Amino acid sequence: MRRVLWTVGVGLVGFGLGWFGQQGHPLDLALLATVSVWGICVGYGFGVIFDQDAPSRRLVIYWAITLALGALLFSGFVPFRSFQAKLATAAAVGAFLGALVGALHLWQIRRTLRARPHTIGSPSSPVT
Repeated sequence: MRRVLWTVGVGLVGFGLGWFGQQGHPLDLALLATVSVWGICVGYGFGVIFDQDAPSRRLVIYWAITLALGALLFSGFVPFRSFQAKLATAAAVGAFLGALVGALHLWQIRRTLRARPHTIGSPSSPVT
């Protein structure tokens, strides 16, 4: 359920960015669809990340891809003249940070699961 909420919520944010980013120009459906799909992809990534039951190495990949897509929003701060260079640099930095955050998140989840006592199959009261 969290995956659906993240996907729809961030997809609506993407739709809003596309809608209000046109600033009174004629309606551009291609821009609106592109930004909406971008938001849906980012939302789906966060939904998958935060809806993990059993952590696996895929968590690192989801973090890397999701933050690479999210970093595209901040590509305007990259000091290159070429638009393609800005996008590529922002995506690469986002993917690197996503891989780092994903590895730390996976390590933290596995550490928490190892520290937790196993309650499956154990009796509810001690046998004397």
